[in-house]
Amino acid sequence: MIRYCIVLFLLITINLSSQTTIITGNAQGKPDKLVRVIVYDDLFSGLEKTIASSLTDPFGDFAFKLNIDNSQFAFLALELDKGEFYLTPGSSYRFEISSDSNLNRGSVFDRLPLMFEVFADDGGLQTSIEKFNIEYNDFIYNNVNRIYRTKDNSVVNSFIDYINENYSNDDLAYFDNYVNYTLASLKWLSRIKNNREVLQEYFINKPVLYFNIQYCDFFKEFFKSYFNSEKVFRYEDLIPVLNYSKSITPLIDLISKDTLLSKDTRVVELASMLLMSRYYYDRNVNKGSIIEKLNIISANSSFYENRKIAGNYISVLTSLESGTIAPNIELQDTYGNNISLKGYEGKFVLLAFVDNDCKMCEYHMNLINDMKDQIGFDVISVVTDKANDDLIKFAKDQKYNWPIVDLNDNILLLEDYNIRVFPTYIFINPDGTIAYVHLPMPEENMELYIKRFMNNYKAKMQ
Repeated sequence: MIRYCIVLFLLITINLSSQTTIITGNAQGKPDKLVRVIVYDDLFSGLEKTIASSLTDPFGDFAFKLNIDNSQFAFLALELDKGEFYLTPGSSYRFEISSDSNLNRGSVFDRLPLMFEVFADDGGLQTSIEKFNIEYNDFIYNNVNRIYRTKDNSVVNSFIDYINENYSNDDLAYFDNYVNYTLASLKWLSRIKNNREVLQEYFINKPVLYFNIQYCDFFKEFFKSYFNSEKVFRYEDLIPVLNYSKSITPLIDLISKDTLLSKDTRVVELASMLLMSRYYYDRNVNKGSIIEKLNIISANSSFYENRKIAGNYISVLTSLESGTIAPNIELQDTYGNNISLKGYEGKFVLLAFVDNDCKMCEYHMNLINDMKDQIGFDVISVVTDKANDDLIKFAKDQKYNWPIVDLNDNILLLEDYNIRVFPTYIFINPDGTIAYVHLPMPEENMELYIKRFMNNYKAKMQ
């Protein structure tokens, strides 16, 4: 009876408005674990935002409420593992997370999606999308050669007719648009419709479906190739325009050379942001000019959603960039001492994110110890779980004089630093800014990189 108290409390105290959504669930055998609902703040930049969070109780139960205005794609996250679902305003969801779900803090490439069963009282959106996706993916898998390698579109057209007949639902606008833009992508990829036909039928002077993941995914995929395939402009013409920092107008004018795009200012702005994000890392592009243009859109666009997207692109593109403030670390070392990155102000620091069972990390520690003494920087080793006795003994026997801190429950630090594999090394400047993320391994020229960053910083400070 006790295990349901938190759920009953929510049901009693909740304001049952049309915008309030209730989420409850159980993670079998996972007490005191972080559970989050994560959405994309916008589907163009891909910036993630946590909109609700809770810790599981001693029985693994969790519950929270949230207010949303639009149906949207979302993740349920347990610790760092995430699974997909669809949120609808005023709905309720019950999640059953299997006891064998893998809470792997190792390489992100080794992780499987969080597996759960979801019971959704949402008007049928969740089950409709699940059913449609199964049929669509099965069709693609079984007909890939006919879709991409032949000119006979009869199979594709028959499938499209079947979907339109069996999946039309005027009561679920999100789902109707989801299906419509999935089929639009299929028509484009199978060459049933060419670029110009797709642009005119699905994007120009049509509602921009900012919250529909299929619309936004297709928009991004379509414009990734559109400008090149339609020869709207040459690379040699684009780069000077991207590097012109005083105005967004030359870029808008260049894109608007396309006669169809010139008819829709909103779409042109979105396409311009996709272009800027795509070329941000081009060696011939000035990153600062890109950020200035995004700032102009963020401040001056006539469309609220585009202003928000521009600001989010700035956050995504500059995250962990050299010269940006490093996320702070406040953890305890193996002796219970509080270690904070802010306490290393005025010093160069190498952050070493290591796995508890990483044997290679012991070899790296030897190389790093020699390096730090010769060059002159500090080290903090961040262990993904509580440091085991073997690691502590090894460091003590080798007389390493830097802290080994336990990540413990501060798992979001791995997201803050975008740690995807272990070990990962990040170098921090004396002013607390990032010098470089994802350094080479100690045996792969790490020393040369560190020397260069230290010399560059010292020269800049003179």
